[in-house]
Amino acid sequence: MSGPSSAFGKDVPDHGVSKAGGELTERQKMERGLPYLAMGDETLLLDRLRARRLIQKYNQYTWPESGSDYFGPDERRQILADLFGVTLETVKAKPIEIEPPFYCDYGDNIIFKGPFYSNFNLTILDCAKVTFGARVLVGPGVHIYAATHSTELDERQAGYERAYPVEVGDDAWIGGNVVICGPCKIGKGGCFDEVFKLQPPSGGIDVNNYRPLNGDFAS
Repeated sequence: MSGPSSAFGKDVPDHGVSKAGGELTERQKMERGLPYLAMGDETLLLDRLRARRLIQKYNQYTWPESGSDYFGPDERRQILADLFGVTLETVKAKPIEIEPPFYCDYGDNIIFKGPFYSNFNLTILDCAKVTFGARVLVGPGVHIYAATHSTELDERQAGYERAYPVEVGDDAWIGGNVVICGPCKIGKGGCFDEVFKLQPPSGGIDVNNYRPLNGDFAS
């Protein structure tokens, strides 16, 4: 696999060096939207394996017999706390409620600013930050991709990937089977249905960064 010098040509010096002059780690490149090697970096591999082990535990956790603590017990909530890098108290207080199965790449790049609920089969490729505002509702089968491959052939051939953030505003509702790709910012109160139509949110939407995969904006 060829390295950056053959893949990026004259742009290489800007990709791997920080403003202070030091070399950026692959994780730092990933979080800054720069080309990075997801499969060639031991730290990133270990971070993803950590997340996968926690996800497996969460998805296979036995459901409670009583509905009085539907998303409990605390042992189960602690798995999400460990995955997202927050405390058990944070998971309970917001609360963060996710119907399994749930999948993500890292977990610690997902930010919850308030109450959050997701139905089954939420998938988040959180190679960049994915931020949810308060009172966000997510339907079944939603996919959120902060990860992407470059449109430049030489980058893909060299094994490089990129990542761009996704931000979902307060009180947004994302309907079943919607796919959201970064970079994307959904305004407060935005609603998406299964055919990717948008109900105008009260807080507006960043149209420059929102890229519908199918359908159009609802008038």
